[in-house]
Amino acid sequence: MTRLVPVVFALLIFSGCTLIDQRTFAPSPEAKAQPAPSLPPVMIDQRTPLVTIDYTIESPDYVQLLHAAVRAAESRYPDVQYDVISVLKDTSDVSLGQERATGVMRAIMRDRVPASRIHLGLRTNPTLVASQVRVYVR
Repeated sequence: MTRLVPVVFALLIFSGCTLIDQRTFAPSPEAKAQPAPSLPPVMIDQRTPLVTIDYTIESPDYVQLLHAAVRAAESRYPDVQYDVISVLKDTSDVSLGQERATGVMRAIMRDRVPASRIHLGLRTNPTLVASQVRVYVR
């Protein structure tokens, strides 16, 4: 009789259990898949650029405008830092974007701004018509 007690006890414990099969994990019929919410448009930079150079034409004349903007920024804040960001439609023209940003950096350096205060960057924005170089101050 003492040998039957554990067997009977085990049968009583497992009598309320059910076997796990595919029906156990099947989704209920009322559960419908919800589409993912659309993401809001991502702003590249919340700051307003000091200068935006638009390359809708191959060689825009930006030197005088950039010179005036840099002089104005330097007169207000002598230790101002510049972010020169090349914004491209996609990554196919990365070397051209780097070249344009470097050219803008050199133009800023001609105004006696040390290279240590100029920071280069590269970003993509698929909504652009033509690439741009944006100069921000921080």
